Order: sequence, then C-alpha cells, then structure tokens
Amino acid sequence: MVGTDSRTRPVTSLALGAHVTVFSHTDRKKQDALRMGAHEVVVSSRPEEMAAKANSLDFILDTVSAAHDVTAYLELLRRDGHLVLVGFPARPLEVAPLSLLSRRASFSGSGTGGLPETQAMLDFCGEHGIVSDIELIPIQGINEAFTRLEKGDVKYRFVIDLKSLG
Repeated sequence: MVGTDSRTRPVTSLALGAHVTVFSHTDRKKQDALRMGAHEVVVSSRPEEMAAKANSLDFILDTVSAAHDVTAYLELLRRDGHLVLVGFPARPLEVAPLSLLSRRASFSGSGTGGLPETQAMLDFCGEHGIVSDIELIPIQGINEAFTRLEKGDVKYRFVIDLKSLG
C-alpha cells in the first residue's frame, strides 16, 4: 500500500514527484521499499506509527488482496483525500461511513486496464526506469503459487513465465 502527501497534490508515483510512504504489516520489506525509492515506511501493525500518519495523506493506492481494515487507512487521509483499491480481497471489506464523511474522502476501485492502458503504464515505467521485484514461476507451478499466496508466503508478486507454456 502506498500513500502520498500534499507536497505533490495528488500524484501517485515517485516518478511524478510524490512523497511516497509505503505501508507494510511488518518491517520485513522496509529496506527493499527504501531501496526502491520510498521516502518512508510505516508498519501498519504498530498503532503508534499509523497514528503518526493520521490526516496526512492525499492519496492511498491500496494493493492489498487480503481482508484488511480499510477504515484504518481512510483515517490517514486528509480532507478530500482518495483511497483507490486495486487489490482483490476474497471477502467484502467493511468501511466505517464516518471515516469517509468526516473528511469528505472518496473510496473507489480500479481493475486492470486493457491493452492500451497496460502499454501506457509499461512505456511510463520504461521512460522512468521503474522496475519491480518479482518471482518468476513456470505455469506448471501455478497451484503451488496459489497455495503460497494463501499462506502469505510471497514477498512481492508472482509472474508466470510464458515460455513455460510450450
């Protein structure tokens, strides 16, 4: 999960000049996040770290695909802030209306884009040297990958090696 603050209203990427805050449940990914360009990392399981970010972010990109407390993140938004969900939790998420209403916040979602949007994103990443840490797996390992996802045994993202299809 990534948040940005008003130093760059409301952009979503370090490449666009945002002050980027990464949220992680543990500090296991902290050094990787900083290496990739994040300005700071907040451990979301530490109430004091979450409280320190209250009412400070303009935008949160929620990439979490597991059940989680969305209201805790809405509390981090400033007035007129936005939280966009791109993760795909299996269960519905609960949202406390007061967290939206009291700060005029918006909560929306976005699925994956089509080919033009994907190409535009890849072009942008290429132009700005944005890369991702992934674990490349063969298609034959897809069932093991799903098992590992359920156990939370994935550091970042699985990517299926299309060469393994043949």
